[in-house]
Amino acid sequence: MPEETKNPAESSGGIPLFKIGGIQIRLDYSWFIIFALILWSLSAGYFPRVFPGRSAQLYWAAGAVATFFFFFSIIAHELAHSFMAIRSGIKISEIRLFIFGGVARISEDARSPQEELKIALVGPLSSFALALVFWLTGTLVFTDQTIGTAIFRYLTFINLALGIFNLVPGFPLDGGRVLRAIWWWKTGSLTQATKVASDIGKWFAVALILLGALQIFAGALIGGLWLIFIGMFLRGIAEGGYQDLVMRQALQGVQVQEVSVKKVVSVSPDLTLEDLANRYFLRFGYKGFPVIADGRVLGLVTLKNLRDISEKERAETVVQDVMIPVGDDIRVAPEDSLTDAFKKMNLHQLDHLVVMEGGLMAGLITKTGLFRYMEIKRILND
Repeated sequence: MPEETKNPAESSGGIPLFKIGGIQIRLDYSWFIIFALILWSLSAGYFPRVFPGRSAQLYWAAGAVATFFFFFSIIAHELAHSFMAIRSGIKISEIRLFIFGGVARISEDARSPQEELKIALVGPLSSFALALVFWLTGTLVFTDQTIGTAIFRYLTFINLALGIFNLVPGFPLDGGRVLRAIWWWKTGSLTQATKVASDIGKWFAVALILLGALQIFAGALIGGLWLIFIGMFLRGIAEGGYQDLVMRQALQGVQVQEVSVKKVVSVSPDLTLEDLANRYFLRFGYKGFPVIADGRVLGLVTLKNLRDISEKERAETVVQDVMIPVGDDIRVAPEDSLTDAFKKMNLHQLDHLVVMEGGLMAGLITKTGLFRYMEIKRILND
């Protein structure tokens, strides 16, 4: 599945499960939809068809086991990408399972085509390895035709399909990253390589959308809609991945102090969230404010911190209770590059960073401000 250098779901959100090697495994709420669909299709369709004459309880138990190992396979696929990226010195913040599968949140692009190639290939290779393990298990352990044989036959097939699908040479799929690595190796231009892989990825996405439409006309409504949704998702990621790279490269050589907001509106830590919403968010139209007391920066509070808090609770809760405490993850220095600042925003899923100099706040940078800076720069250079 695709790795993401930008954030597909702007907030951290979801349900944290556990950490492996320092990588947070998280469930997006949309995951429950695909979990239910797969469980139902296996328990009510696949297993009764390939292994008829058994009880409904057995089919649902087999469906639960197969669904669990299906998502285990997705996590293993993303972990393979992640551990290879970590070996290359690239930070990984989390792996998120959501309705379209899984994504590893990667903080930056590979530094060389060789690194990119290794990170991309290890995912499909891990899926093929799992397919072999499941096939051997099903063959050696379940020598007779049992429900166990059907479970491991399905897991073998699904991992083969996962590996083959991800080898399609269109960004953001692994095959698109392989193509990008080869093109980058050949031309020396990451931007050109990303453009080529993204264009192919967008055409592949369009093909999925058209195939989905044909399936709907043929009577396969659910399957057709699913292909259309996947195609739309892949097309958006392919376009966004290229634009994201262009923006990061355009930010190279520009320092934080050149675009930071110097006159910053701050809030007090003992301000209630109700007053914060009415007197600051609605009045100024900003999406975040630094939290300051006695001249010291204590943290950062954003709209995301209020999103899951009811209006009644906002009257009883103060900013200090929900703010992001000050730390290396939310601050930058004036001389830091905008490229590094943008990476930090993506890594920690932030839209704001506090500019600190000598222990004092020197300004604020926002992701909105970076986009605006890039748009103005693009217009002036046209």
